[in-house]
Amino acid sequence: MTQESRELVQRIIELQQANDLLQEALRIHKSALADAVTNLQGGDLTAEAIHQGGAPAIRTDLTDALDDFEKARHSVRVSLFAFMGRTQDTPVAEIGRSLGISRQLASRLAQEAKEHEK
Repeated sequence: MTQESRELVQRIIELQQANDLLQEALRIHKSALADAVTNLQGGDLTAEAIHQGGAPAIRTDLTDALDDFEKARHSVRVSLFAFMGRTQDTPVAEIGRSLGISRQLASRLAQEAKEHEK
């Protein structure tokens, strides 16, 4: 197994973990929204009820989970460009097409993968 493939595997594992954390944060957010609807329909939606429902912590946790997921996804993409570009000589455009991303983004990710190897 090459260094690039080991790194890609590690990045995918990290993305899976970030995905799990994001799903949990979204589950909590969904539950809080359902509570807000119930409170609103019952005429009990107040700023204090929103605060007591944990809105500040839920917002922070969800934002952090989204950020962590995006960072992990970006790392997987960069590692994928490093792995496929170096070990399989796959053209940047082909990798980009396989991911469904623009040529410009593919070029930036390939450049970042090159800079990362230095």
